[in-house]
Amino acid sequence: MTARTETTLDDDSPQAAGPAALARSAAEAIRSLNHATLGQDGLGQPADAYEVLGELSLAASRLPQLLGQIGRWLAAALAAGRLGCDDGTDPAAAVSGAWTLICSARGSAAALAGNLSQAQQQLAPVNGRPSRKDPLS
Repeated sequence: MTARTETTLDDDSPQAAGPAALARSAAEAIRSLNHATLGQDGLGQPADAYEVLGELSLAASRLPQLLGQIGRWLAAALAAGRLGCDDGTDPAAAVSGAWTLICSARGSAAALAGNLSQAQQQLAPVNGRPSRKDPLS
């Protein structure tokens, strides 16, 4: 039998943060990207746009898994009787409504990932050296 080694995480590691803190970090990273790409100086070359689109496609492609995990957690917590509503009503309707919207968001995230990937591929041949065409041709 192989001994299992437990990994301890530094308090500063991304994995040590809870899900809500990690989601806040992701939202803040997008905000920072918005600022970093504002104006003409944000992206220096088409390769920068290509790379950013690729990374955003990758991030979006990971959202369906995350959203599914959230939905499954909610369903399990509901089935185990661990959920309630502030107004005293049955939480089943709220969880069901959330699941419907989560499913829609999963599809939207997958489409976003695909669109960003295709946009990136469109930029593959683009460079920062404009061609000097003869004005008479």
